[in-house]
Amino acid sequence: MESTKKYGRDERHALRALFVCLFVLVLATLLLEIKYDFLPLVFIADPDGDLTKLLFALIVVLVTWFILYLLGGLFEKLTSSKVGSHAQARSMWKLIAYAVWILVLGIMFISMIGETGSLVMSLGLLGAAFTFVLQKPLLNICAWALISYRRIYRIGDRVAFGEVKGYVLDITTMYTELREFGEWMRGDTFTGRIVTVPNSLIFDQPVCNYTRDFPFVWDEVVNLVTYESDIEVAKRYMLESAKEVVGQLMEQNYERYRRRLGIRDLDQLLLRSPELRMELADSGVNVYVLYFCPVELRRKIKADITERIWTKFMSDPGVGIAYPHMHLVGSVGKG
Repeated sequence: MESTKKYGRDERHALRALFVCLFVLVLATLLLEIKYDFLPLVFIADPDGDLTKLLFALIVVLVTWFILYLLGGLFEKLTSSKVGSHAQARSMWKLIAYAVWILVLGIMFISMIGETGSLVMSLGLLGAAFTFVLQKPLLNICAWALISYRRIYRIGDRVAFGEVKGYVLDITTMYTELREFGEWMRGDTFTGRIVTVPNSLIFDQPVCNYTRDFPFVWDEVVNLVTYESDIEVAKRYMLESAKEVVGQLMEQNYERYRRRLGIRDLDQLLLRSPELRMELADSGVNVYVLYFCPVELRRKIKADITERIWTKFMSDPGVGIAYPHMHLVGSVGKG
C-alpha cells in the first residue's frame, strides 16, 4: 500500500513537471514569434511590448519553479543525514526557496516598472493598497518570517497551538499544517486529521514546542497507596518498574539533555534515573515516580511502567491501592 501511494505521488509530480516544461516551450515559441515572426500562419502584434514582458515574466516564473522543484529533492537527499532528519532538511530548503522567489520576483518587478520616480510612486501605492486590503495575509507573512527567523518551530516539530496539537507537516507563508494528535483520542494518539492553522495565531496564542531543544519530555506515574500498606515496599516496586523501562534510556541521554539546557542552573533539577515523590491524601499516600522519555513514546512508556507496577502490587498482599469507598460505623436499627 505504501509503495502504491509513493508511486502515485511520484507520478503526479512527474506529470506536473512535464506540463510545466510543455507550457514553457509554448510560451518561448510565442515570444520568439513576436520577435522574429518565423511562423508563417501565425501573426501576433505587440507594438507596446507589454505582451513580450508578460510572456517573459511567465517563462521566468515557470523556469524558476522547475529549477527549485528539481533541486529540492536533491537538496533533501544530500543534507538530511547531515542536519539530523529529513524534516529539518525540508525546512531549510523551504527558507532557501522563499528567498530565491523573493529575489526573482523583486528583480522582475523593478525591471518592469522602469524609471525610479514611477518605481517609488508605484511602491507607495502598492504598499497602501496591500496594507488596507491584505491585513490578515500580511499578518500571516509577518508571522511566517518570525517563525523562520526565531525558529519557533520547524517541520517535524511537535507543537501545540491553543487546543490544537500535532506534528508540523509544512510551513507556508500563510498557514502551518499539523498532523493532529489528542482531541478525542487519549494521550498522544493520532486522530488521522490534518489541521491547517493560520501563522498569525502565534501573535494571539501561546505556542508550545515539545521538541525544539531536545526530543524528550517529563512524565510521571502516580498511585494512591492505602495507609495500611507497606509504603516502603510500594515505593520500591514503583521505582524498580520505572528503572526497568526507562532507567537505561535516561542514563544514556543525561549528558545530552544537560548540554541542551538553555539555563545551566536547571541541570541541578535534571534526573539521571527515575526518582520518587510522596504526598499525603485523604484515603492514602500518593506515590509518584518521575522520569523523562522520548516525546513520541510517552504514552507507551507510561503504560509499560503502569503494567509492571500493577503486576508487582497484585502479587504482594502487603500493598494495596486505595480507591473511593465508604465505611459504615455502628449498627442499623430495626424497623
